[in-house]
Amino acid sequence: MRDIWTVFRKEIYRVFSDKRLILSIFILPGLSIFLIYSLMGTFLGDMEEDLESHESVIYESNMPSALRSEINSEYSVEFHDATDVNREILEDNVLEGEYDLVILFEENFESKIANYETEEAPDLEIIFNEGEQNSTRAYNQVSAILNNYQQSIIQNRLDNPEDYLVYNLNAVQLVDEQNVLAEGIASLMPMLIIIFLFTGAMSIGPDAIAGEKERGTIATLLVRPIRRRSIALGKVASLSLLALLSALSSFVGIILSLPKLMQMDDNMPDVSIYTFQDYFAILLVLLTTVIFVVGLVSIISAYAKTIKEASMLIMPVYFLAIIVGMMNSFGADVNHEMWVHLIPIYGQINILAGVLTFDYTIANLLVTMASSLIYTLGFVILLNAMFNSEKIMFSR
Repeated sequence: MRDIWTVFRKEIYRVFSDKRLILSIFILPGLSIFLIYSLMGTFLGDMEEDLESHESVIYESNMPSALRSEINSEYSVEFHDATDVNREILEDNVLEGEYDLVILFEENFESKIANYETEEAPDLEIIFNEGEQNSTRAYNQVSAILNNYQQSIIQNRLDNPEDYLVYNLNAVQLVDEQNVLAEGIASLMPMLIIIFLFTGAMSIGPDAIAGEKERGTIATLLVRPIRRRSIALGKVASLSLLALLSALSSFVGIILSLPKLMQMDDNMPDVSIYTFQDYFAILLVLLTTVIFVVGLVSIISAYAKTIKEASMLIMPVYFLAIIVGMMNSFGADVNHEMWVHLIPIYGQINILAGVLTFDYTIANLLVTMASSLIYTLGFVILLNAMFNSEKIMFSR
């Protein structure tokens, strides 16, 4: 245990005695995440506000006065007459964003509707730009009003309008704000937590082993009267602590930027929706996951000859972790199958999503933690074997 503590203390001192490492590992991650996500939330909020306040520019011809009045009463619209405007000009202006919508009613539109028994159904054409948000929004708004207009005409054509009414629809929308908030957090946090853990381990792991090989200082450590197994355990333990602190820095940045990102009215997200048991479960998953990630990064770092090579070898694993995390972010349900929690990275992301949405079992939590520890034990055994290999440790 003394040997492990010696290696552990050496690695911790190496990082905390370097101001640049403290800044890059513990301060910059959280600060940059906070700034980036706060700005994203601000931009998204401004974009939505611009859409809401936008006055739609609609060019129309032969529009029934009843429709015009209804559209005017529902939305902020600036109408223009398109009767004498060239069709090509109308389309060009819609594509360029000058007009939001062009609605062309056939001449004598209302008269033909009124005389539907002797007249053919009149034509109605709507021109909009699907690539423009304001144009698409105006199209959806007008389409809803036109649909109601059509239904009212159909109803009036019946001899007994009351026969048209099949049922009275009374939709009652219930919203569990706690679950909505939990779903929003769960769609984002598990992936980000895994990314933060990998980023923290990647920022210090390559230098801790491959860096010492590159500088030649690993020989000094290996010739000391310390068991190679103690060196492996000390490296993993110290890197795990440092990676966890780096991840917590990023986690704090996300928590502080969450109100802006999710467009919350309050200054802080209501994290009181989670109990002490939930937070303790998250902490246990974080602790077991971080040593798994560090163990994996340490294996790659020990195999590599230089810091650059170690970083390149870690990147594919990092990208794979991001892809797995994105699977959960796009609305995938929590998987309760026991075997799923044995899968590295995916199992941890799945159980984190379950904890954050109040949809997990203690058994699945224990299986996830146990699998992480077993994988880490395998990494430590392999790392010990690599430290015992002169060919690997002294390859430069």
